[in-house]
Amino acid sequence: MSPDDLLNDLRQRSILNDEQRQRIAASERSRPFSLHWELRALLYAGILLLSSGLGLLVYDNFDHVGHGILLLIIAAACVVSFVFAWLNRPPWTTEQATSRSAFGAYALLLACLLFLTLEGYAQYQYNVFGTRYGLVTFVPAMLFLALAYRFDHKGVLSMALTALISWVGITVRPLNFYFKTNFFDQKVVFSAIGLALVIGAVALVLERQRIKSHFTLTHLTFAGNLLLVALLAGLFNFEGLLPWFMAGLAAGCWLADRYARQEQRNRAGSFLFLLMSAVYGYIGLTYLYFKYLHPSGNAVAGYVYFIVSGIVLIAYLLYQRRSVLHESI
Repeated sequence: MSPDDLLNDLRQRSILNDEQRQRIAASERSRPFSLHWELRALLYAGILLLSSGLGLLVYDNFDHVGHGILLLIIAAACVVSFVFAWLNRPPWTTEQATSRSAFGAYALLLACLLFLTLEGYAQYQYNVFGTRYGLVTFVPAMLFLALAYRFDHKGVLSMALTALISWVGITVRPLNFYFKTNFFDQKVVFSAIGLALVIGAVALVLERQRIKSHFTLTHLTFAGNLLLVALLAGLFNFEGLLPWFMAGLAAGCWLADRYARQEQRNRAGSFLFLLMSAVYGYIGLTYLYFKYLHPSGNAVAGYVYFIVSGIVLIAYLLYQRRSVLHESI
């Protein structure tokens, strides 16, 4: 609802008179327009472009400049960025904190990206970790976790969780994991489930202890997607354990839906988990329908299923969005 619509509604209810409505409307029209999120998006895009350009520069010129010099340049840029971030670090607190400088958080993100470039280049050229490839992801995972909590940075936390997932040999690619990933291996599937449960449990414990509780949504988003993708992978690939993966998927979707209804203080988070529950559950039900109920060779029945189920899913999400997101109003 726009400000004018809201003011008109208040005027019709006789909550505001004409003079009050006009004064508020004039104030709204003369209010400065905030470019906060646009500028933040540009800064993040600039950091990503800078780190990507540096990677391309290394790739195209390492034969001409020399490996040692390139490593020194990357290391120097990484150190400078980290020192700037450290000098502008927020005071330590278990609650949410902000950097002393508007550019401190971006400097930390740039330092982490440069560290990844430095580490990858050093491993490729000098094989510093040998054949212990797990250390290539474990080291940044632990480093970024510590930095995320010290600097109160959700972006670095996301990088840490991604590295941690990679450390156990898991790549979450919902659109093509059925054909191209390691989810055909039971050990990888169960590792994914175990890691997701650990991340989720740690997040809830930290929230209960009021330690960076605003990180809970990030933790649970990673854990929830990882858990549900792994359960779908097990459902698709392991016929002998099908009942267990069906039960696990149903339980996971129920927990996501339950959390969405309890998470009233964060409307975006509420709808995110509601969406996860509905979409992953729909994928699982669709797979079971075509595997056991859909008659082979009947294309019309398949088209009808997708049309009807798609309409039902959209209607359900729209209805639940209103009920979940507006109960807190």
